[in-house]
Amino acid sequence: MPPITPIDYNPLRERLAGKEGVGYWRSLAELAQTPEYVDAASGEFGGEEKPWEAPVSRRNVLKLLGASMALAGVTGCSRQAEEHIVPYVNMPEQMVPGQPRYYATTALIGGYAHGVLAESHEGRPTKLEGNPDHPATLGACDAIAQAAVLSLYDPDRSSAVRYHGAVSGYGACLVELAEKGKQWDERQGQGLAFVVGTVTSPSEAALIESLSERWPEARWYVHEPVDRKAVYQGSAALFGRPLEPRYDFSQVDVALTLDADFLQSQPGFLRYAHDFMARRRPRDRETELARLYAVESTPSVAGAVADHLELRSYDAIEGAARQIAAALGLMVEAPENPPLPEAWVTALADDLRAHRGRALVVPGEQQPQAVHMLAHGINAELDAFGSTLHWIEPVPTLVTAPGLPELAESLRADEVDDLVILGSNPVYTAPADLDFEAALQQVPWRLHWGEYRDETARLSHWHVPAANMLETWADGRAYDGSASLVQPLIKPMHGGRSALQILDALATGVDREARDLLMDYWRGQYTGPDFPGFWRRSLHDGVVADSAYPAQSVEPVANWAQTLPAPAEPSQGLTLQLRPDPALWDGRYANNGWLQEQPRPITTLTWDNALLISPRLAEARQLGEGQVVQVTTDAGTLEAPVYILPGQPDNTVNLHMGHGRRSAGRVADGVGSNAFHVRDSRRPWAVPASIKATDKHQKLAVIQAHHDIEDRDMVRGASLQTYRDNPAFAQHEHHELSLYPEPWPAEREAEHAWGMVIDLSACTGCNACVTACQAENNIPIVGPEEVSRGHDMHWIRVDRYFEGELDGPRMTFQPVPCMHCENAPCEYVCPVGATQHSADGLNEMLYQRCVGTRYCSQNCPYKVRRFNWFDYTSAQAAYPAEPPVQNPDVTVRSRGVMEKCTYCVQRINSARHNAEAENRPIAEGELQTACQQSCPTEAIVFGDLAQRDSEVKHLKEHPLNYAMLGHLNTRPRTTYLAAVRNPNPALEGKG
Repeated sequence: MPPITPIDYNPLRERLAGKEGVGYWRSLAELAQTPEYVDAASGEFGGEEKPWEAPVSRRNVLKLLGASMALAGVTGCSRQAEEHIVPYVNMPEQMVPGQPRYYATTALIGGYAHGVLAESHEGRPTKLEGNPDHPATLGACDAIAQAAVLSLYDPDRSSAVRYHGAVSGYGACLVELAEKGKQWDERQGQGLAFVVGTVTSPSEAALIESLSERWPEARWYVHEPVDRKAVYQGSAALFGRPLEPRYDFSQVDVALTLDADFLQSQPGFLRYAHDFMARRRPRDRETELARLYAVESTPSVAGAVADHLELRSYDAIEGAARQIAAALGLMVEAPENPPLPEAWVTALADDLRAHRGRALVVPGEQQPQAVHMLAHGINAELDAFGSTLHWIEPVPTLVTAPGLPELAESLRADEVDDLVILGSNPVYTAPADLDFEAALQQVPWRLHWGEYRDETARLSHWHVPAANMLETWADGRAYDGSASLVQPLIKPMHGGRSALQILDALATGVDREARDLLMDYWRGQYTGPDFPGFWRRSLHDGVVADSAYPAQSVEPVANWAQTLPAPAEPSQGLTLQLRPDPALWDGRYANNGWLQEQPRPITTLTWDNALLISPRLAEARQLGEGQVVQVTTDAGTLEAPVYILPGQPDNTVNLHMGHGRRSAGRVADGVGSNAFHVRDSRRPWAVPASIKATDKHQKLAVIQAHHDIEDRDMVRGASLQTYRDNPAFAQHEHHELSLYPEPWPAEREAEHAWGMVIDLSACTGCNACVTACQAENNIPIVGPEEVSRGHDMHWIRVDRYFEGELDGPRMTFQPVPCMHCENAPCEYVCPVGATQHSADGLNEMLYQRCVGTRYCSQNCPYKVRRFNWFDYTSAQAAYPAEPPVQNPDVTVRSRGVMEKCTYCVQRINSARHNAEAENRPIAEGELQTACQQSCPTEAIVFGDLAQRDSEVKHLKEHPLNYAMLGHLNTRPRTTYLAAVRNPNPALEGKG
């Protein structure tokens, strides 16, 4: 790849500084109009990788011939593969062929329970959606949970018990466990060690306690790469015992985050996003909006939606917390060099005091103990306890157990003879300074239980495959302690066992059914007269009634401020900050193609991770985007491409974990850089680092630069005061005169008139809607090369816009599906009538007619149509679609046809048929699109404009409602509510 032209940033700063009014831009390359960007945005085959310029070869000739045949419509008329149908001998009770069934179950994300509803077609799980009755989700569903159904059918999952790498049997493993159990009994567990992740399961916790009593000399270690140790250390220092914070954002008027991305990454983030963003949606001019301040060390979703944002280095966050605490009158020593502007801190302190009892400070989990103590000391001062903040007993078990550094030390001292690793992959996720891989191989006997034969499994004597969450019985607790049940929708496809079964086998040497183990535990917990009724009700609801942990009455210990750890010395030079990947988390989901290809919220980067650096640092080091640099810390070295991110602090670089896998599977292996190679166990989240440029370059698969907006007015926003002074500020004058005929009925005459409104004030850019649409509509995975070409296939994209200065801009997110225009430019240019308009307002695609001219895409001003350039779905594709995961209600498209959002027409038809069968109209709220159903903030509203009392009808009449590119008179059925922020008048224009 040729070198990328470095950007001259000074003209960009001058241009933005002199710009009047609201000016939005999406990327630095677009702002600078670099040659690479202009070339990439100039056509379908942007950049240097044009097929007609590739060297002539038999492979390329056949690819082009195949594409030509697709364009001629051959594949559109091809015969489907022959299938042989085997009828049921005894049809399962209550099953109607072709009608999906839904079961309440639970997805465990980082150990915490998320309630979901699993859709099953004749015993085949195909889709996960949020459980509206679960307190942690309220019907929403994050991307990781939705993608779990794809992982269920992953062909790279572990499929057999292995002993020394060879296929063995579970019976042989049980025989050895029984023999080992006798030895452990004799030694009372001496020399035995266990490694577990975050365990919130009540039934597993009971077995762990039983094993600890039986083998008192055994050691238990907790290894969670994204741990919460600072949370419990801070609460223990403040209250004398570790406790868990539970925030109530529905009661918050003013919030401050100290490097905490509570809208995306902490336990309970779906509920927090729902509650807080509900306070940020202006429905009338009198609405009082919650206000958010953010101090953070790298741009995050919370910072992106904040009204006031201050970006500082990781080390400066503690100083900022001390500065704010001192301004509020706490007996805390203020830093000698305050990191925040005094005017900013004064206005913030006054705002927090004015909302005493309705204010909240949230510390980031990656911040040290002192920041947590300071934040919650401020919360106590602001009377947040019992109103916006409740303290409960820790949800996970073993919160005071030692971690991987202590285990590595024991391994090197030959204190461990037998090691059992349950659901963890420390060979991959261990900090580099521990050299855990070498230490592990000193253990004489090693057993690993996990869903993949991963890096740790390959170095273990025994490996037992784990059952997927959709294959087994289990339980777990949500962020508030609510117990949730996991029930299977399909038999284990590879003979996997649950954690409950493995723990029981360690104790007994016997293989018992997971359902029996789970029922035995809950039977012992239930004290009422009707256990069968309790069990059925809990399975039906997906959550055990009244199981949330009660709030604890707490007061900070006296003189807590005097016990604060000494402030850390500010690091000189660069600080490397590590964060979990928004999609892959710590790498455990890396082999999931949906998550690899999901655009990350802030960067819109897919597949690879990149080192995030500021424009000033790029300018000082003469680095261009995609240039590979060598990153060095005291723990190790790696190479990674750079991504220049406006708003990134100048002396802090950021790298996401979860990439660079060696033994994850065919999707993930070799993708990205392994951030654990430079992680230091003594400073796991931020460490001094140096970077050195290399002569290598890598093309990043970033979706934001695929289409140039050419200064067009796509997104609109203003302050709350502007909205109150001018409620219709977002509506621009345009003419309704048209040369287009109107062959379909008007809204008032149609039986149904479907439409959508997206509230930009509520959107956090989390991309849950993108994964929901992919799962619902059988959208293929295309891979990094195709994404970098602009051939991504997602039917909905979330555009990220910057506003303001280059080095500290604000961000706004805008989901963009098909607009379903009433005057649709795509419909009049199709030579074969493949795109048509339905009577109820849908712009429809007829795949069997499409011959791939792509005229419709060229004529679409919104660029929301996707073309199947290659065969992305067959078994010969690079990332083939597994047939069991495909939604049978949606066509699986072959190459050579155009695709786009359909407003989930299959759901519309299903709701219509059900209503007709019951001789009733479709009820308001009965029908939801996949993107709407998954959205945690309810930013997407879909409904029938022909119903006068529908919510979407009311929102279309709202003064904030506007049509993207409405001046083109396309009359889109998808419109937006302009974004409204609530800045502090005392800080107007000051950040």
